[in-house]
Amino acid sequence: MQPYNTVVSPDTQKPSNPAEDRLRHYAEILNPLFWNDSFNKMNLLFEFACSLVRASGMKDTGWESYNESLSFLDDMRRLGEIDLPSDVFPEPLHTRARLALVAYGHATEMKTHYELLANLLRLRLGKKYCINPFAHLATRRTRKINGVKTYKTIPASPEKKIALIEELSTQSGLPGVGAALREIYDPVIRNAVFHSDYVLHGTSMRLLSDYWKSPTSQARTPTIQFHELVELTASAFGFHSALIALYRRALKSMTDFRDKFLPYDQHYKAILEFTFDGDQLTGFRAYWPNGTLGIYCRSLDGSATAVNLEFDPDGSINFFVGLYASKPGAFSPCVEASAQPVYAEVPGTKKRPYWPSVLRAYTL
Repeated sequence: MQPYNTVVSPDTQKPSNPAEDRLRHYAEILNPLFWNDSFNKMNLLFEFACSLVRASGMKDTGWESYNESLSFLDDMRRLGEIDLPSDVFPEPLHTRARLALVAYGHATEMKTHYELLANLLRLRLGKKYCINPFAHLATRRTRKINGVKTYKTIPASPEKKIALIEELSTQSGLPGVGAALREIYDPVIRNAVFHSDYVLHGTSMRLLSDYWKSPTSQARTPTIQFHELVELTASAFGFHSALIALYRRALKSMTDFRDKFLPYDQHYKAILEFTFDGDQLTGFRAYWPNGTLGIYCRSLDGSATAVNLEFDPDGSINFFVGLYASKPGAFSPCVEASAQPVYAEVPGTKKRPYWPSVLRAYTL
């Protein structure tokens, strides 16, 4: 089962690649998520950056599941494209079907994509970035182990996440996002794959404990033809490929802010700086006028640094601003009336940012 065939369009008689067509289709739907003019406001620009770098707590190298997921999907794609010698793989059609099904099941469980979609939709509604936008959908189960009551939190299922994304996409005026996610997710096939509850026979997938509603015949059946699986898996891979490409582009779209310092908080007089590795956004620094420095950085290897940050009960990000002044002046609650603001040095330099007389981005 090879979902990425090149075929000839009957209308144009020119080669057409279904995979590219699907990717382009979903890219058009998802593209508006990655920028809105409202993001030009300083508070939403910060929340947008948090969404892109997926700001969270400290993390050492080797604990980033998203990088692993991308590598896994790349491996599955490459394995699906190689020639399969018949003496080693007597049923190559089935082998490719199994690879596609495992990759499809993995893609439906990637929490990063659900969280990214939810947060980008939240921003369009004027809401803050949330470290776990699905936390309220989790359930807690109680059990006893050796007479001791313990609790286990069950994260929200893909079905619950998709329902919330559908709701957010409708509220934000982008209903196509939720509809696209819904059309590529099939819980019956997902469950059959993860519970080893199916058999491949001939040119079909046979469900052992469930029925599937065919979009072609509208009939409920335990048998799914390979051409129907191709439609679903190719669409799902097109959706996630488009999302990955747009996400990577967005991480590189912030380079206009490289080496720029932005007046961030007019009450406390904080200065914000976005940080980069090459042309990719990795995080931010917040400079406070009492010398406190807040930092978040997600390195390309997946490790993450968080300094002087706190995560509020609603999952949003806040800062530790350091000591307040005992007798603050008019400039900031962080600066004594008799003192001048002193911002921390930019790491790796002797330069210090300052609060500008004109509220706009500047360079040192």
